[in-house]
Formats: sequence, structure tokens, C-alpha cells
Amino acid sequence: MPSLALDAVLLDGAARHPDRPLYAFAELDRPVTYAEFAELAGRGAAVLAAHGIGRGDRIAVWSENSLAWLTLLAAAAWRGATLVTLHPGLTAAELAETVTRARPRRLFAAGRIRDRDATAEAAAALAGSPYAPDGVHTLADDGGRGALTALAGWADAPPEPAGDADAVLNIQFTSGSTGPAKMVALTARNLVRNAQWTARAAGLRQADTLASPLPLAHAAGLSSGAVLALVTGALWVSTRRFRSETVLDLVERHRCTVLQAVPTMATMLADRVEGEPGRWDLSSLRVGFLGGAPCPPALRERTTRVLGLDRTAVVYGQTEAGPTISVDPGDGSCAPIGRTVGRIVPGLDAAVVRPGTGDAVSPGEAGELLVRGESVMSGYVDDPAATAAALTADGWLRTGDRGAMTAERVFTLTGRVKELIIRGGENVSPAEVEAALLDDAAVGQACVLGVPSARWGEEVGALLVAAPGARLDTEVVVAAVAGRLARHKLPTRVRAVAALPLLPSGKVDRRAALTLFEGEN
Repeated sequence: MPSLALDAVLLDGAARHPDRPLYAFAELDRPVTYAEFAELAGRGAAVLAAHGIGRGDRIAVWSENSLAWLTLLAAAAWRGATLVTLHPGLTAAELAETVTRARPRRLFAAGRIRDRDATAEAAAALAGSPYAPDGVHTLADDGGRGALTALAGWADAPPEPAGDADAVLNIQFTSGSTGPAKMVALTARNLVRNAQWTARAAGLRQADTLASPLPLAHAAGLSSGAVLALVTGALWVSTRRFRSETVLDLVERHRCTVLQAVPTMATMLADRVEGEPGRWDLSSLRVGFLGGAPCPPALRERTTRVLGLDRTAVVYGQTEAGPTISVDPGDGSCAPIGRTVGRIVPGLDAAVVRPGTGDAVSPGEAGELLVRGESVMSGYVDDPAATAAALTADGWLRTGDRGAMTAERVFTLTGRVKELIIRGGENVSPAEVEAALLDDAAVGQACVLGVPSARWGEEVGALLVAAPGARLDTEVVVAAVAGRLARHKLPTRVRAVAALPLLPSGKVDRRAALTLFEGEN
């Protein structure tokens, strides 16, 4: 059986097709081939060795998407070390807190992040920290082939590859929408298996070229994007950060066949294409690949139509699962399109149980989804209590997501178990109410949540964002769903907002959303 160690996967690919393009960035003049990337990884491993980084050690990377970021990931795998992902949008205070928790031996920071002097900010933030790395290293501004050349060890011979599939390779921070962010430990086995299963379920192949502005600091951008390209042989095309014009330019320049995005990005891309018709040649695109947040049917249809796609696949998952759990490839095999989050990916065991008891439910009956398999995390770093709460003794991940699964393993997501609204003793699923609201053409986005109430315990609150060009009347929208939802499910606290508050991952920040109702009676 081929090794699932990331360095082994890379070296095998470089040996079999050295000249195949692997990674491209808007900032690079041409794509990097397998052979070139393998050489960069080996030299990066020599840099880590020169700075005393070996098995079990951690490094952290604070940078936007770049070739240097991926080089350091591969170098960490080569050394049996762990790469801690730091979101580029962190404030100085958040950076200090995150590094204190993760305790990396070395921090690699971009020279600049957006309009910030990242290296100077990192040094200043960590100066007063109770824990600081042994050193902060600056990556060259272009983040390209020469980003590490100035560091000690670059000219040394590459060390022997570790080839360890089960060492923790990546530490991801969860979004933390309902509490402090946890540190998810993912091994190379987790990432590689997830990438293989995701590609198979979505129908992605070696001949594809993937345009992906998803951040590498999130599991979807990393495993379902960059690692997916590594294991399939597809070309992965990215940019430092999302800009609709840049992404569309990349699609045209590289003749991309697949577009990966979160729904918010897809909306912005469709807006830009409709606003400047004929500017971009997007005829090479065949598949949209959306995930990271709910994707209502209207958004999916619009993305497919405006971008000229053959189909739009939707992925559902969470960081702890590596991250993909299910995929609807958009070909009608998980009908009705837009009403499910697709079929559980091959290789993952899945079960739906009653929350609290753990008893299995019948096919089609709602409960909490549990999954188990090689893509599931090894646990939360330095948090055995949280790990024990999330993982059963026999390896099942309690997703905390509520829904129903058919005998054919097609899953319909109805919401988070902990997000269930209890109004006067009646249970209300936010996802069910959101789906009803989103059927109104005037509604572009919806967020439903429980608002504290002295009388009812909780009331059903809804934040609504108007669809592009639409006039939103909240009373009319609620009246329209009154015939479809039981009375206790109808939103009684409704606000029209210009935009929903989002976490860096693109998901709705539900804690921030709840504050928008403060001060109302």
C-alpha cells in the first residue's frame, strides 16, 4: 500500500511525473512542477534541520497563501514536525495569545501581510509574551521560490525524509463561534485520506485545474485544495487573498476547470461577472465546488448559471473530520439538489444517533451525526477533556451536527445540536427556518438563532440580507412562510441587515449575530 506520509506522496509524484505543473500563484510567473516543489521541500527541510527542528517539534507560519507556506508544510512533514496555522488576519494580541497556546519552536512570518509589517508586528507582540519562539524568521515578500533562500541551512543537503503518516503534521484552530478556539491535531494520514475521498466524491481528476482562493490557514483550503492537488496530480491555482477580479483573471489565464469557494466568495464572483459581462473568458470552467457555509439552492443555481458551469458541487464538513464529511457532486445523484449536503464520502463510517443516549435512529430520522475513519483528527492539542467529549472510546467523532441520513448515506443537515432553539418547550431547528426564508427570491442570506426571552426562554430571531437588486420587506417574507412553518417556528424578532457577521472561515459568527438583537424588546 502506498505511503500516506505527505513527504512520501510528494516524492512519489515527483518521481512519476516530475514536469507536471502542481502549484500556481498569481504572484508567480509560471507554475511550480512536482520536481521543483520536491526540491523546495527538501531545502526547506534542511533549513528546519539547521534551526534544530525535528520530530515532534512545532513551527508556525503567519502568512497569506503563498508557495513559501506550502514549502514549509512539506518541509515539516519531511522532518516529522508540525506546522501550526496562523490566520493572516490575527491582531497582534491574538497572535501573541495563539503562539503562547501553540508553543512553536520557530515562527515564520511574511515580510508584509496586506498593509502590515508582519515581521515587526510579530516580534513586538511576542516580546511581552510569557512564551516566545526561539526565533522569528522573515519570508521574502513575494512568498515564492526564493522566500527561504536567505535562511541558514538552505544550501545544505536535504536530510532523510521522515516518512511518518501518523505524526501530527498540522494544527488548525477551530472558528470558535460558540466558545474559545480549539487546536485540532491533523496527521498526514488525515489530510491525504480526506483529499483522496473528496476528489473521488466530487469527480475531480488529474486533468483538472483548480482555482482556489480559499485560505491555507483553514482545513478546506489546505486538505481539500492544496493537498487534493498533490494526491490527484491536478494543478492548484491560488492567490494571496481573495479578490474577485484576481480570481477571475486566474481562471482565464490558467484555463481553470474547477472553482473552489465559500458561498460568500461565489456571490461576489457572480456579482462581478454580471457587472462586467464579457470581460472574462470563463468557458474552461466545468465545476463549482462550494463549502464552508450553507449554500441555498438559489445561490447554487445562480453560481452555476452566471459562471457557465456544468454543475456545482457542495461539500459539508468540519475541521475535526479533516474536513470533508459529505459531497453532493451536483449531478442529481443526491436529489433533490440543494436540499441535502450530499453523500458521506467513501472511507468514512457514519451513524445518526439520539443526542444524549447515543442510540441509533432509523434511516430518515433526525439525530446527531457521528463519523469515524482515517480522516478524523487525532484529538485536540493539550485538551484531553475536550478530546474525550468529541471522540468516543472507539473512535467516533461526535460532530454536534443534527440531521437525517438515508440508507444510501445521503445526509440532510438540519442544524447544530447545541444551536437548537427551545421556544416555550418546543424545539426549533434554525436550518429548517433558514431554508424556508431563503426560498423567498428577495432573501439572499439568512441567519436564524435563539434570542433570549423572559417569557419563552428563547424566541426565534432572524437576520436577513437582501438578494442583489431586491427590495426586502421583512413582514412580507415572514408572512410568506407562515403557511409552511408551525407557529412556534416563525421568526418573531426579524432584522434586515446589510451583511451577516462572518468568521475568518466564511461561516456566520453566531455570537456576533446575536448581539445585533441587543437592546430590542
